[in-house]
Amino acid sequence: MKTLRSVVLSLASLWALALCQQSVQLGMAPDSFDDQYTGCTEEMETDIAPRLLEEEKARHPLLGSMWGNLSAVWAIKKKRLSVPEGFRDEHGIAILVYTDSSKPLYWELNKAVREAGVSRDNYMSNFHFKALHYYLTRALQLLRADCGHLFRRQLFRGVRSIRFEPSGAGMFRFGQFTSSSLDVALARSYGNATFFTLRSCFGVHIESFSAIPSEREVLIPGSEVFNVSSFSREGNRSVFLLHSMNRTCSHYNCAYLGGECRPALEREQARLGHLGTGTSQSQRKPLNGWLRCDPHLRLI
Repeated sequence: MKTLRSVVLSLASLWALALCQQSVQLGMAPDSFDDQYTGCTEEMETDIAPRLLEEEKARHPLLGSMWGNLSAVWAIKKKRLSVPEGFRDEHGIAILVYTDSSKPLYWELNKAVREAGVSRDNYMSNFHFKALHYYLTRALQLLRADCGHLFRRQLFRGVRSIRFEPSGAGMFRFGQFTSSSLDVALARSYGNATFFTLRSCFGVHIESFSAIPSEREVLIPGSEVFNVSSFSREGNRSVFLLHSMNRTCSHYNCAYLGGECRPALEREQARLGHLGTGTSQSQRKPLNGWLRCDPHLRLI
């Protein structure tokens, strides 16, 4: 009887877990804030980002305390690192802040990133991680190696409570900073509702910079475009094999300085999963200096 009761309880737990799992379709994340800051890094570095950082640390006590504490950690860590030209202390501290999973700030940042790109007005008024987004984005750009260096290595990502499903388009962006690992067992320990095996071109192996080096993390920018090479369902699990298309796409560039390229029609097409369909070659050119997020356009 005890054994039967244990089996029943186990089955009930599995059923409850299945009911709690949220099903989400992967797409081009049209509401994501995806600025790449092309052409305005000097202005951002010297004036805008430092000022915004002070404002945002004052507004968000957790960001302020983490930035202060991890600045001391970075001062020690950087002595053992070789960093590229242009890599500043703020870039290293931003990586530490993001990877310090003892605090939920990375979760708050990604939630805000997924929603801030609805409009430039929304970004300006309601996105309170402008400096952190800039410093983290710039860190990945500066540390990024050639695609061939990373692409040959398999990466893994496990998700605990969301069962992702592919869209009909076959291409998607994560639309947020996305952690993956070179360690398959560690990735599975983070969740198995969805499991990704992937190859990235724009991800950065940040193990030496991370607050938790043992995670062997490769951090992927939300703007990288992936193709779903295969998908299967294993019970209540979704299993993906992804390959980078060696391109990124962004709706925003230098948004703080006024840059935006997303007409309402294009935004709606992206939300419906039709972005790029039937687009002529002439329509794929930059608009007002900013690049359309067209998955048929090579942006590297």
